[in-house]
Amino acid sequence: MPLFPILITLLLGSTLAWIFFTEHTLRSALVILIPLLWLLLMSLWWALRRRGQRLRRMGIILLAWAVLAVSCIYTLRIDGTQDGAAWLSLSFVWQEKAVHGLTTAPQAVPTSELAPTPAGVQDMPRFLGEKGDGVLPAGEFSTDWAGRPPREVWRIPMGAGWSGFAVVGNRAVTQEQRGELECVTCYELSSGRLLWSHSEKAFFTELMGGDGPRATPTIHAASNAVFTVGATGLLHCLDLSTGAKKWQAHLLKDAGATKNLEWGKSASPLLTAAHVICSGGDNGASLVAYDRNNGQPAWKAGTDGGSYASPVQMRLDGREQIITVNRHSVSGHDPSAGTVLWTFDWSETFPKVAQPVALSENEILITSSYGVKSHRLRLQNGLVTVLWAESTPRTKFSSVSVFGSHAYALDEGMFCCVNLENGERLWREGRYGYGQQILIGEELILLQAEKGPVVLIRPDPAKLIEIARIEALSSKTWNPPTLAGRWLLLRNDREAVCYELQSK
Repeated sequence: MPLFPILITLLLGSTLAWIFFTEHTLRSALVILIPLLWLLLMSLWWALRRRGQRLRRMGIILLAWAVLAVSCIYTLRIDGTQDGAAWLSLSFVWQEKAVHGLTTAPQAVPTSELAPTPAGVQDMPRFLGEKGDGVLPAGEFSTDWAGRPPREVWRIPMGAGWSGFAVVGNRAVTQEQRGELECVTCYELSSGRLLWSHSEKAFFTELMGGDGPRATPTIHAASNAVFTVGATGLLHCLDLSTGAKKWQAHLLKDAGATKNLEWGKSASPLLTAAHVICSGGDNGASLVAYDRNNGQPAWKAGTDGGSYASPVQMRLDGREQIITVNRHSVSGHDPSAGTVLWTFDWSETFPKVAQPVALSENEILITSSYGVKSHRLRLQNGLVTVLWAESTPRTKFSSVSVFGSHAYALDEGMFCCVNLENGERLWREGRYGYGQQILIGEELILLQAEKGPVVLIRPDPAKLIEIARIEALSSKTWNPPTLAGRWLLLRNDREAVCYELQSK
């Protein structure tokens, strides 16, 4: 047998095996492209190996490839992706396209019928908890889900979108797409009944992420207001009790952005004493601040545009700062005026989604994926020092949980533990997919797996310890979980479910 096809098969075959089993960031694309490359090389080898027949054989090859391309174009349809690894979901063009989630609104109940807040509820008014850091108070619930399983309170269909729930009292607010309408919806936590829905004619879709809004609402209970950012950049302030519009702004226009982010606006708004602060678009300002009371632009800051992480306020380098992940950088800003305090060049152009996490009062951890390195940064007197830069953890669109001197995270679909001293990955186990997670006190991590299950994990630098699991949902779930005390709210682009966890 000729040597060329053997060598090419061994080379591309071993490359394909390495890409697949190491779960390379671009695995899904390369698993398709490498076999096509092998087929192309074999075709060229077959066509060129016989003198006197090359022209005829090249004609046959070109015809065969043309027939294959036309057949695929006219018989196959791409229906989005199957998971966060970007495996394409293919259908024949004559098959009816599946429609997921509600396209029309259910009947709302009068807000006067709102029931009292049930026992065991604690507010979770924004994305990743009250401080936006993914850390919740210690759980007051039983972790013996086998012996004392969570009680399923309700399960309802939902419109499309990847927003989570924000909870205050007996109200749970999220965003969902219903046909051509982008909706902010408020449900009664104790029953799942729709209390109100605010709709705008806005529709965002893209191949990888699908349809609908991505950002989780932010609730300010004292002013009875809820703030939301839609996927196209519409910023709303709504009355929490009724859903009535207090004011509206066009975020991308105010940021001076000439276009939206490729995968849509997904960053939740941040509230300070006077302002609501949002990240920008693909270019233009990095942050835009609005007066919380009337929606008038107060200031804008930075020139690097935004990314997909939500701005967060933390005490760093001896002062309160707003930390924002931008298109090509990370920056710190004065909360009152937006003044840029420092900037770290993170110039890779791939999307950055994970939240920056404080490690101490002068250190933060920033993580990403797509070949972009994670960094442990130290800030001192406005100067940034890189303590380490490593390829782990590869968080893609989830965020890390820091426990002691270790970080725990979903690393390209598997859970891992990283030593914060040097960035070394200690272990990587458990195939949970591209989900989301929150840290509960100093003892538990609640992880929403991509395929729908929810698991409790006990942080341990030696090994993965999964202590409980419920099969909550059954399809692709990228929405962050909401744990409001003992009440657990989960959703995806098809349905939502509410559990009451048993008390200790």
